[in-house]
Order: sequence, then structure tokens, then C-alpha cells
Amino acid sequence: MAIDELTKKEQIINFAQSDPFLKISDIAEYVQTTPRYVRTILSEANISLMKLREKYARNMEKRLENDQYPELQAKVSLREEYSYNNLNSGNIEIEAADENLFPEIQRIRQDDQLVKIYQIQAVDDEAYCVHELITFLEEGLNQERMQNLESVYDLLGRKGIHHLQFMSNIITVESPTEIIRRFFNGADSLLVSHRTVLLNKIPIGMERIYLRSDLTKVEFAGEIVI
Repeated sequence: MAIDELTKKEQIINFAQSDPFLKISDIAEYVQTTPRYVRTILSEANISLMKLREKYARNMEKRLENDQYPELQAKVSLREEYSYNNLNSGNIEIEAADENLFPEIQRIRQDDQLVKIYQIQAVDDEAYCVHELITFLEEGLNQERMQNLESVYDLLGRKGIHHLQFMSNIITVESPTEIIRRFFNGADSLLVSHRTVLLNKIPIGMERIYLRSDLTKVEFAGEIVI
């Protein structure tokens, strides 16, 4: 369901559960209501922002524990003959996107615009990986701020990478489109990871990661079923 199809009560609950670190005044501003009404709705729904924050901290601890078992995860990396010492992250680029091409992506705030965000990782000054995120963001992002970010997800602000879930990770081998080809120098095929980005079960973005297949090694945990 699109965020603008929710009632004010449903929007308040959704914002609280999506980002428990929001202030009451922030939620009120997003939903265009009063802080008093927000408190009333949360109280009636028996929702405590403090308890949600404690739950988030516990979930973070579990996530860190899971990260200690990399053998359970598929791993994509540079091949051994290439050195990670030469791997560098580039600046983040943003361009407008056509909402009609991505109807599944939902707008959280009414004034946000759909954009494509790109970040390049290069080996020996040649693009190895392009991270593309298609999502809604506020207008007029500070260009200087974008140059000092480590990840495209830092642009999502308080939502952050740790508030997001990912669904339907599909990996394909593709020829680069004209838009993506501009980042790569003569690469005939790319390894592409596609997945949907969710915030509290609402699809807020689509992520694509393009990797040069001739530089990439993929290791899968367990067997491959064909």
C-alpha cells in the first residue's frame, strides 16, 4: 500500500515503527498533524518509542552476531590477482528518475523526488563496481555533503542502512546499458545484483550493483541447485 493511501493513524504508527529514533515533532511534521495527536495515537496503539529503540538495539546485536559467521553468506570479491589496496570509492552522483518507470517504489514524504544515485568503486583508476540506488529524496541536496559520504545509504539520513530490509536478491550476467556503460571502459559483461529496499515492509527503493565480471569472484555458501 502506498504511504499516501494510509490514514493519519496508520502513517503515525508506520513512521514510529520504521524509525523509533524520530521525535514526536518529526512524526507530526511528516503526517501534517500535531504532536499531541501523535502521542494520543501511539498511546492508544500501546507503542512506546523507548521500547522500540531498545528492541532496535537488541536487533543490532543479533545482526552483529550473524556477521560473525561469514561462511553462511554468499561472498563477492575481487579476484586474487587484484589488490584491495588499489580499490577506491568515488564521489556520489545523483540524477532525476522517471516515476512512471518505477511504480513499485513508494514516496514517504509528499515533496520528495525520485532520483538515481550512483557511487563508483575503482581499481587502478578504472571502474570495478557501480552502486545504483533508485529512491525518493528531498530536493536540493547539498553537493558538498555528497562528496564526503562513505555509502549511498548515508543519504537516507535517519533511516540509515540498519533500519532497512532487503528482498529478492537476484544476480544476473548482463551487457551494460548505455547509461551504465559510461562508467565502465570497454567491459562487455557485468555481474548485476538486483534487490528491493524495504522500510517497515514498504518498498522505498530499488538497488542495483554492477560489477565487472572479469575482475570478480563469487563464493556461495553450500550447494548450488540448478
